[in-house]
Amino acid sequence: MKFRFAYFIFLFVFAAGCEKDQYKYKKFINNTEIVYAGLAENLVARSGRLRVQLEWTKSIDPKVVSYIVYWNNNRDSATIPASATQADGVYRYLISGLPEYTQAFKIIAVNDRGYRSIGQDLNGVKIFGPFYNSSLINQKLNSRRYFGTDSVRLYFGKLDSTRIFSKLQYYKNDNTLDSVTFLSDSVTIKSFKLGTKPTVQSYFKPASTAIDTFKTLQPDSLTAF
Repeated sequence: MKFRFAYFIFLFVFAAGCEKDQYKYKKFINNTEIVYAGLAENLVARSGRLRVQLEWTKSIDPKVVSYIVYWNNNRDSATIPASATQADGVYRYLISGLPEYTQAFKIIAVNDRGYRSIGQDLNGVKIFGPFYNSSLINQKLNSRRYFGTDSVRLYFGKLDSTRIFSKLQYYKNDNTLDSVTFLSDSVTIKSFKLGTKPTVQSYFKPASTAIDTFKTLQPDSLTAF
C-alpha cells in the first residue's frame, strides 16, 4: 500500500513538472510553435568562368515546395521549384555574370505553408575569370629525342595539378597541319617535318569540381628543329 501511494505521488509530481516545463516553453515562444522547413541536402558550389553552378539534392522534408538561392549580399535571388530536380535527383542552378572574386551564396527551403528553413551558407566560393586566365602558362620544352628520320619525342617540364592536358600542333612531312593532346609530360610525334616550329598550349581546371576549362591566352612557339 505504501508503495502504491509513493508511486502515485511520483507520477503526480512528474506530470506537474512536465506541464510546468511545457508552459515555460510556450511562454518563451509566445504560445506559438516555431516550424522550420527541412534543409537541402548535399549542397555544393562548382565554380567556372565568371559563373557558378550550385547543386543540391532534395530535402528529406516531403513538404518542401521550393528553394530560394541568394547571392550578391542577398541582393539577388532566384526561386527553384522542388519539382525542378533533374533525372539524377540533383538540382542544378547556374548563376552567370559574376565578378572575379570570392563569393558567398545562401539557399533556403520553403514548405507548403510558407515556413522557411534556417538557411545554408556557402562561403569563400572562388569565381575565376580574366585575372586567373592571364596567370596561366604553357608547359616548357625541356628536351627532345629523335627516333628514325621523322619521329621525335618531346619532354616538357611539369606544371601544377590544375593542368589537365596540353595540345601540340605541328607540320607533317606532307605539309599538313596536325595536332595531338597529351596528359603526361612527354609526347611522341610521327612524320614530323624537320625545320618547322611546333606550338604548345596548355589547358587547366582551377578546381577538380570546376565546370569550365581554361587555356592559356595563346600557344607558345617552340624552337625549330
